[in-house]
Amino acid sequence: MRFLSSVDMHCHPWMAMVILPLLLLLLAPLAAAETWPFCGDSGKFESNSTYEANLRHLSSTLPKKAASSSTSTTLFATDTHGNAPNIIFALALCRGDSNASACEGCLVTAFQDGQDNCPNSKDTTVYYNGNPCMLRFSNKNFLATTVNDKILVVPSMEMPLITSTRADFFRFLLFTLLNSTAESATDSSWMFATSRLDISSLPTLYCLMQCTPDLSTDDCADCFKPYYQLTLKYMDGRKGGQILGTRCSMRYEIYPLGDTMLRISELASAVPAINNTLPPVTVYPQSPVSQATIQEYHGM
Repeated sequence: MRFLSSVDMHCHPWMAMVILPLLLLLLAPLAAAETWPFCGDSGKFESNSTYEANLRHLSSTLPKKAASSSTSTTLFATDTHGNAPNIIFALALCRGDSNASACEGCLVTAFQDGQDNCPNSKDTTVYYNGNPCMLRFSNKNFLATTVNDKILVVPSMEMPLITSTRADFFRFLLFTLLNSTAESATDSSWMFATSRLDISSLPTLYCLMQCTPDLSTDDCADCFKPYYQLTLKYMDGRKGGQILGTRCSMRYEIYPLGDTMLRISELASAVPAINNTLPPVTVYPQSPVSQATIQEYHGM
């Protein structure tokens, strides 16, 4: 048995047309997910300091804690380490349908990516494209609140799914998709749900929503509430997008996002009025509907 050579490719160019795309598909999962870091404004720590030692300790223990057998059903962990003024508060969450091994590996990488992208920052948040995991550590006790901050909005760069003349119809689609998926996630003990919405005149829409499992049902529902309006404002009827926060996340696409837990076949009977009060967000990347790293405050 021999492998294909460059001679084979030269003599049979059709082989390259068939084999190269297959190779790209096989290698695609090996590529690292795009990193989206937030570098906080809590100051810097000195190299070889007590703060750095505390961070090193958390980077070796928190990924294992999130992926441990006792918490593997949620793939989530929080922890604190050290004493003031060098105490660190940390939160780690993996996508709900991940596994312990992938979760631990993702969080180990997240600690490293956080330090690489925000050198010596005392407050760092790390998100990834597709949200396989997220991490935040800070010298501020953000664990004492359920506030969802460091919100990142990432619209799809693809053309809109529908025309502007059907904007009202899209609002019904979007509200149905997000509202039904959010209800399913809040009803779940692990605060995670995936769904699909089948409408004959459009491609199937898929959605994934997740809260940190330490939130109550009401807190999780409150966390999701601005996401419908943020999606309308920044996704502009596009084929997909993501909203990532430290307490909850949302993604919708026109392709499956894992095993579907909920199938939606009927549209909502009504859509609530738009509330212009929105939380601060960062929009990424530059596109016709957004500009990178521009802060949008309270819908203004």
